[in-house]
Amino acid sequence: LFYHSKATHFKPVFLKSISLGSHNNIASGFLPFLRDRTYDIIVINGWSSFTEMKAIRYLKKRKITYVFAINGGIVPKKESFWKRKLKTKMIGGANNYLCPDLESEEYLLHYGGAKDAIALFPYSTLFEKEILEKPLSEEEKEERKKKLGLPAKPIYIAVGAFIERKNISFLLSEIWTHVSKEKELFLIGEGPLKEAYSEIIKEKSLKNVHLLPFQSKEKILDYLSVSEMSLFLTKEDIYGHVVNESLSQGCPVLGSDCSNAAKHLIKNGEDGYVFPLRDKNDFVAILEKEIPFSMRLEAIRVAKENTLEKMALTHLSFFERILSK
Repeated sequence: LFYHSKATHFKPVFLKSISLGSHNNIASGFLPFLRDRTYDIIVINGWSSFTEMKAIRYLKKRKITYVFAINGGIVPKKESFWKRKLKTKMIGGANNYLCPDLESEEYLLHYGGAKDAIALFPYSTLFEKEILEKPLSEEEKEERKKKLGLPAKPIYIAVGAFIERKNISFLLSEIWTHVSKEKELFLIGEGPLKEAYSEIIKEKSLKNVHLLPFQSKEKILDYLSVSEMSLFLTKEDIYGHVVNESLSQGCPVLGSDCSNAAKHLIKNGEDGYVFPLRDKNDFVAILEKEIPFSMRLEAIRVAKENTLEKMALTHLSFFERILSK
């Protein structure tokens, strides 16, 4: 759902670049911006592309002050000596750091960041106006279900790319097969594993599971607003925006402890539940429970603390502190 709105109060500059695979690139034309000493603050967002590495090397060589920002990070359980050395060289040595949660802070510390240089910010993809003032009543939920063409049954939802890391196969085979048949699960997304999911649904006779293509942001928020819970049993996510987006609609989250957002935003029994993936019985037990209205209220309260406006204000306050030193 994120990166939805166009820039309105600044002018983005898009550099010509050559794509190298799905996540790497090399761009030309950025050095004049780094040479321009009229900027008060330079922020480097990430290290892994050739463009970012070149920019970091340039700034370090010329001893130019900069902030290194990340939108999440997880310390890997295994890593080669050379890869860790490269990451430490790229990540360590910045003057200041920005990250969204304590797990990501550990990531920065692991690769050479200084603890007193790290600041946290509330990471969000939602404007305040997109968050419900209060959870929908049961009557409102049923009315919206009709408009969305959904059955008048308890709705559960999982939103995300149909890829291995999102762990939908585990959700279908190991969890949903043990859930009451009157509950309906909607999987919203696209990806290479769509056919595999269809096969599991057929093989397990999961007639209460439905595959839907990606929807508009507004429509997904509508789906979340009528759902009992949002399911996010990922194998790994350096953040996981769908967690906050779910909470914003009064939809508690049942997540794995492999997502930074789930560990950061969810408190068990308050706005959702987070368990290790090995605890299959705990996931099933929660799915069989009735969700109290208080949990929906808490979900919205947490989401209101994590908005684009608050994220922007936190950044501005952080930049002001840097400039005042």
